[in-house]
Amino acid sequence: MKFLIANWKMNGDLHFAEQYVQEMNDISSEHEIIICPPFPLLLKFKDCVHSLGAQNCCFASDGAFTGEVSPNLLKELGCTYVIIGHSERRTIFHETDADIEQKFKILSELKLNPIVCIGEKENERDNWKGILSKQISWMQNANLENAIIAYEPLWSIGTNIIPTTNEISEVAKFLKSQIDAPVTYGGSVNASNACTIFNIPNIDGLLIGRASWTSKSFAEIIREVEE
Repeated sequence: MKFLIANWKMNGDLHFAEQYVQEMNDISSEHEIIICPPFPLLLKFKDCVHSLGAQNCCFASDGAFTGEVSPNLLKELGCTYVIIGHSERRTIFHETDADIEQKFKILSELKLNPIVCIGEKENERDNWKGILSKQISWMQNANLENAIIAYEPLWSIGTNIIPTTNEISEVAKFLKSQIDAPVTYGGSVNASNACTIFNIPNIDGLLIGRASWTSKSFAEIIREVEE
């Protein structure tokens, strides 16, 4: 079994979410389908047959953290997965590896499955191994039993430029030599390249952004990898 993770980012509305659930409930897969809508739309997925994920969480289960969202509440709303460390959180909101480690710890305590995003910038491509080694250093002493690692090179996100199949396989192989967790790929994934990337050696699934923002395009990817 592999993973197909839909990251809506800050997109969608109430009506859109209702339609999406109805249409996705007609789709089955031998793989784990995980849908990660914005926080306010999570309740719309209570009757979804697929797994539900959140795009972020607070490092604490409760407390005086205005504007944050408790992982306890996410669990109560039906989430079983939570994305942490996405490149947009790192670059726009300046989250550090230490911040991500804190979130990982609370998710592990609550038996929620962390999807930990890592990846290098364009000017770091020649040193990808060093950059990724730093980002995963804290994981080497962590319990990764329920974790998924999402490799997303920042220079590929939303650019329609992706690494070669050999480069993706090499990165995934390296990560698995350092930590014991499934490795997914994200970055400009769409229906035309999903099947190729999905079947790369050492890759355990896909983290899909823009191409998952409609049920039609996400379903097309699911059908492609099933064939």
